[in-house]
Amino acid sequence: MRKLTYLLITGLLIVVLAACGGNEESSNDKKEEDTNTEEQAQSGEQEQPEVDKVDADKVVATVNGEEIKGEDFNALYSQSQMQYVQMGQEVPKDQLDQMKKQVAESMVGQELILQAAQEEDIEASDDKIKEELAGIKEGYEDEKKFEAALEQSDMTMEDLEKEIAKNIQYTTYIDQKIEVDEVTEEEMKEYYDQAKEQGTSEEMPAYEDVKPQIKKGLEDEQKSKKTQELVEKLKKDADVKINI
Repeated sequence: MRKLTYLLITGLLIVVLAACGGNEESSNDKKEEDTNTEEQAQSGEQEQPEVDKVDADKVVATVNGEEIKGEDFNALYSQSQMQYVQMGQEVPKDQLDQMKKQVAESMVGQELILQAAQEEDIEASDDKIKEELAGIKEGYEDEKKFEAALEQSDMTMEDLEKEIAKNIQYTTYIDQKIEVDEVTEEEMKEYYDQAKEQGTSEEMPAYEDVKPQIKKGLEDEQKSKKTQELVEKLKKDADVKINI
């Protein structure tokens, strides 16, 4: 069974399960896609390129003895390539190695934080796990479709709850260690004005309409920067090896 902690941490679990189970509409889309692929083959058109992957059993990195395997790595690495693939393009070969290293570094950082959270005995309560699980289920029309997606992703409910618990440990540790500064009105307005200047011919929404999104975006930017600083600090006392 694939370990999905990294996907949970990056907010991709719903996508993973939906890809396995989905709903009737996604099923129809798949049929249409298959039809289009056949038509392309008959007409001689080039098929959409596949994403690059590493061997599933390859040890991409170790963090204090904990191995990060290729099957986990590929899930995130594929996401990094999707923006190219969706346009029917291949990632430039001279960028693949750099992309692999960036993904591996990201996973090492996540593992370091998760280990630090576990060392501090941060636990996930049953109520919090249930709350997060309910949020995931909201992405499905009914319980049956959720259960079908879970089964097709080769996970049991117990597996999923364990991964949710790890994700809660991770996010709780981040929230405890990182304090985000208050985003000022001036910063939000400056961001809006810059976006307006750099925008296309499409009319920008009014500032007040997008202010909440701007605030969250600037807070997330702060959090991302401080998280990376925290990772670098944890690395100093860790045994990390990246094999890619």
